[in-house]
Amino acid sequence: MEPRKLITSLGVILTTITGIILFFTEFDKIKAFFFPAGIAISVPLYVFSLLGIGLLVFYSVYIFYFKEVTSHKKTKTELENVKALLLDSERMRLIDFVTGIANQEKFKIDIQNRPKELFHLILIDLDGFGEINKKQGFQKGDEVIRTIAQELFGRMRRDEEIYKRDYKLENNFMKRIYRKYTGGDEFIFLIKGPQYEAVGFLARIQKQLEELNAESPVFSNYKITFHGAIVPLYPSDTFEQAYDKLQRGFVQAAEESNGLRVYWDKTEEDTFVKYKSLYDNARRIFKIQ
Repeated sequence: MEPRKLITSLGVILTTITGIILFFTEFDKIKAFFFPAGIAISVPLYVFSLLGIGLLVFYSVYIFYFKEVTSHKKTKTELENVKALLLDSERMRLIDFVTGIANQEKFKIDIQNRPKELFHLILIDLDGFGEINKKQGFQKGDEVIRTIAQELFGRMRRDEEIYKRDYKLENNFMKRIYRKYTGGDEFIFLIKGPQYEAVGFLARIQKQLEELNAESPVFSNYKITFHGAIVPLYPSDTFEQAYDKLQRGFVQAAEESNGLRVYWDKTEEDTFVKYKSLYDNARRIFKIQ
């Protein structure tokens, strides 16, 4: 019980008890005061009766009110707990189980609610990742993919987002069957700005992965390489259009020669002459002729 309500309740109870004690200890005086000789009822008795009834009604109503307030607070607390559980459930629905980063459903929501500005999408596929699951088991594969995801996520900058791509079992089922959970070895990035921002971002990602490969014991038997695609996301593009565009660019990258391969529309480079060194560096990193 709250202190204020406790004090009020104690005051009402003490007043009632005091009145009862005084009534019995001073009975003769009270009787003479309320029942003067020859008068059946007096004004003091009438007033005291009204006060007593009023006090009894007040106390009863107060007890009822206190119970209702307590019940309301309990209900409100339960409702807030349910809301919190629903919010946690919604957040979990948008998180990839293995890696702990945003999943493809979250990617779809962000695409649909993005500012109407120019963005670029990047899709990368880790090379040879299935061998980890086949030779070292799913637990090792989960550890590797989780370490990579958290490393990339931890170094993301403003206007950069990362998502774990999901797989549908009906597509390339035998190729993807080595994964214990949906999510596989592909990541999607959403980068705000023109093409050179995305190209520079992916070159930075490659450097991070090389450092991670050299420093972390998790990758003692696995060298991280990938192939991928960079495609523009215009303000008018829908999620379906953006995803189809990303898929087509990715197919072009996958069909290139061995080694690091990344597809992007080379005709766009003419617009960014002052970033020639950035593109040249990216070509060198990704072994693009």
